[in-house]
Amino acid sequence: MGTRHAQGLLVLFLLGASWTLAQNLSCHKGTSLNIDDSPSTAFNWTTEKVETCDNGSLCQESALMIKAGTNAAILTTKGCSSEGTQAVTFVQHSPPPGIMIVSYSSYCEDSLCNNRVNLPDLWNPSILPAPNTSVTLHCPTCVALGSCLNAPSLPCPSGTTRCYQGKLKVTGGDIDSTLEVKGCTSTLGCRLMSGILTVGPMWVKEMCPHQSTIQSRNIENGATTWFPISFGRLELLLLLLLL
Repeated sequence: MGTRHAQGLLVLFLLGASWTLAQNLSCHKGTSLNIDDSPSTAFNWTTEKVETCDNGSLCQESALMIKAGTNAAILTTKGCSSEGTQAVTFVQHSPPPGIMIVSYSSYCEDSLCNNRVNLPDLWNPSILPAPNTSVTLHCPTCVALGSCLNAPSLPCPSGTTRCYQGKLKVTGGDIDSTLEVKGCTSTLGCRLMSGILTVGPMWVKEMCPHQSTIQSRNIENGATTWFPISFGRLELLLLLLLL
């Protein structure tokens, strides 16, 4: 009888210890948004803040990196997360040449395991060979918080086919920011994020200027020209054709 009682107390003690350990999971905590021309060497991902997580949480650290021209934007977040599973994810949303976007997220279950301090082993655009540039395609190029105040027209790398302009609204993980991105790309449409809109606890909404015009094609001397026609003028044209 005494042995069973002791075993019961031991089980209760172990359960209590496990619950206490789960309650006391600690994670590094912090957010940052940097725009720099040498992100892989200048960026420091350390933080002095630590938070205690709720039961069942994991530690997470996530980063979204966007490069257009010579500048790059880096958004990062560290902290506790009640969602997600233990895993490391690396995604190249928009590969070179042109605008580059990559993301990284890591969920782990040990205290203070979200302790990455830098980025070179994740993403280092400076090691890429310098691409040949196009002599015909030039695009306004920038990445900035809010809106670009300056977007110089730069020659595009060979292999890109068009100019991109859009904004990325990033929320979650204690981040609420909008970035404007312009530059050369070969990606079609408004899909720099390649349809993958979550980076750890961050949600990314990609927004591109809406064109309220339709285009008609006119072929002359073997050339193709596109003319914007407003909806109002199109309705008038249709009425004239029906008269």
